[in-house]
Amino acid sequence: MTAFKEKLDQELGEAPRFTKSLQEDILRQVRQTKKTRRWSYPLIIIGTIVMLLLLIEMGPLGQMEQTKHASIVQLAQQETIKKYTMIFNSDEEIFKAGRPGWVIGQQVMEQSSEKALLQQLLQQATVTQTNERTFFRLQRDVWVEFEKGQVIKLKMFINEEDIGIVDYDNHSFYKVDNRDLAKAYLDLALKDEAKFGMTGLIVMLVILLASQLLVDKLMRKKFNIPKDYVNRGHRRAVWAIKILNIIMLPLLMLKGWILFTVIIGGYLAVILFSSIFIDYYYGREQKRHYLSISSAFIGVLFLILFIYYSS
Repeated sequence: MTAFKEKLDQELGEAPRFTKSLQEDILRQVRQTKKTRRWSYPLIIIGTIVMLLLLIEMGPLGQMEQTKHASIVQLAQQETIKKYTMIFNSDEEIFKAGRPGWVIGQQVMEQSSEKALLQQLLQQATVTQTNERTFFRLQRDVWVEFEKGQVIKLKMFINEEDIGIVDYDNHSFYKVDNRDLAKAYLDLALKDEAKFGMTGLIVMLVILLASQLLVDKLMRKKFNIPKDYVNRGHRRAVWAIKILNIIMLPLLMLKGWILFTVIIGGYLAVILFSSIFIDYYYGREQKRHYLSISSAFIGVLFLILFIYYSS
């Protein structure tokens, strides 16, 4: 006899007012609700992350400043550069530079000498063909904003003798045959190059995981939190989060999306708040949510340090 049936008998007596078929229907609905509830939270989490990825793919990355404009030479001759950013990117199909704060690790060029150098380069650019591109030492994505608000996105192929430029939006190709300007811009690109590469990222992730394990051990000891799961529903929900982490982190790194602050921030927000909610829902009596809260704190701290050292 279920707890629900016992409650009915206590309130209605041994001769219930409901028919037997109605009681069976109610009990069946209760069991079905409990069974569905087991997977409700993992499915909500998965659905939220899928929606986040769709918004990323279709929204900010796909539609940011996708406007046609005059040639880069005309813009450089008619308007003054307000500021620009630069970042390394070996993928010619994806553009990664953007407004300051949008991309982690990009160089923000706001000094008058830096802006004047790029202005001269663009003014001396001449239209060329794609097969005329020569060997280059550096490849950079450059996002440029002019005084009147016009924005252009450039892929620059830099060496000591000349520079190849691709207008990312208009698919136009240019070349600058000026040895002095090319050498000066190469030195500028190398001067403040982001120090945080893939090696640094891997090291930070290893330190993050080690810190998480250490804090988890200390919190369990301090509050006497058992390692076993509360029930099957708790175990499934926690493993859903772990599997999503295993899938999502390599995907973000391979796609290069981990450099975008809105993406990594949104991803961490979904994962961390979901973990806190699941631990609080299933194990608040055992203070299990203290574990996820401490993990969230460490994750946010490392994100701030990552942005600081890579900028």
